[in-house]
Amino acid sequence: MSQNPRIAILGAGPAGCALAAMLARQDIQALVYDDEKRPEMLVGESLIPGIVQILQRMGIEDKVAAIAQFKPGASFIHHRGTQMHFDFRTVTGRLPPYAYNVPRPTFDDVIKDHARALGVRFVKHRAGLVAHPGGTPELELDAAALAAGGYPDGCKPDLIIDCSGRSRTSARLLGIGAETGPRRDTAHFAHFTGIDHPYPAGQIVITYHPWGWSWRIPLPDSLSFGMVMHPKSLSEFGASAEERLDQVLATDPTLAPLTAHRKRVSEAYTYTNYQLISDRAHGPGWVSAGDAFGFVDPMLSPGVFLALDAAESLNAMFARHGEKLLDQPQKLQQELGRYEQRQRGWHEAWHEFIEYFYDGRIVAFYERGTKLKADHPGAFSNMMERMSSRILALMASGATTASTFSRMYLKCCSKWLLIPGRAQDLALPKHT
Repeated sequence: MSQNPRIAILGAGPAGCALAAMLARQDIQALVYDDEKRPEMLVGESLIPGIVQILQRMGIEDKVAAIAQFKPGASFIHHRGTQMHFDFRTVTGRLPPYAYNVPRPTFDDVIKDHARALGVRFVKHRAGLVAHPGGTPELELDAAALAAGGYPDGCKPDLIIDCSGRSRTSARLLGIGAETGPRRDTAHFAHFTGIDHPYPAGQIVITYHPWGWSWRIPLPDSLSFGMVMHPKSLSEFGASAEERLDQVLATDPTLAPLTAHRKRVSEAYTYTNYQLISDRAHGPGWVSAGDAFGFVDPMLSPGVFLALDAAESLNAMFARHGEKLLDQPQKLQQELGRYEQRQRGWHEAWHEFIEYFYDGRIVAFYERGTKLKADHPGAFSNMMERMSSRILALMASGATTASTFSRMYLKCCSKWLLIPGRAQDLALPKHT
């Protein structure tokens, strides 16, 4: 290995640590800058089966399983009475038929410890960057970061990989804009004990409310509860995150019967602005990954999957060409362009799929399928039910979210099968 790593990674979250570990396994050294500042709790506690497959390839599923709650599926409960229950066994043959719910800091530490065990070097330093918009390179580490990383005078990394999360360090420094989603929700969440969970152990629950939606994620020793709504509605439930969470749990008709013995065992946290894709994710000398490139609404929990998939994609680029790719700037830019195109496609597909859950089409589709089976029992309705359930499960699991066939299937079913106006009746409230 080179004494001066030619790749510098900014940020030690799942994307940065996983990528560093993957590169280390092919004897490519990366230096990870980590300021070790992060909240005690993070959105992204519920994993999907697509992540399990990546954990298996990394060789760390057993370590994640040891700190996690087994997750067999997901339930969607509408305040108007419709209930949809998905079991991940439907994806058998394409993905592991299960996933995990994890305390995020501990999960992140598992990946970081794995990287350390493979020889990855971490520097406790918040790396600063110097921008040269339109130049070659466009971004470089500043003098303090080079010194902290032990680079001698005149030496610097050839590629900076921005895994700095939602701070989007490279994009902000270069003035790169972003496309944001249509929603401007705010999420409050905390961990609780004493909330009844009348579902299979580990099953996550998404509930549609007149004011927005909520999640319940069972963890090994508590339950993560979050409420998501437009900021203009928050004041109706109190002045602080703690008050609002307590008020919803105490008064909501769906939740209150389950929460009489609740006890909050963590601070309450707030998240905002979680639909974004950068207008550009790479340039001479740099590339962004994970939340630094973009993030998706947490409705279906794809965030960590997208971060780890980005790490695998960048690692595969070097697996094909080796470290010598850093000596071929034009070829490197071509490869980074392909990487960005792939990641952009993933993000757009997840945004599209999640919108079906917001605008009521998924619930209306489920209701229509149930009615068709009741009115016309037989081989055809049974086949349609199995096919639809598998397609939805595979899309929600990360296997076929971006599949042209799956996306067209949903579009056609939404156009031709739904009762006119029913989806609008079941949709989550729109912003005004």
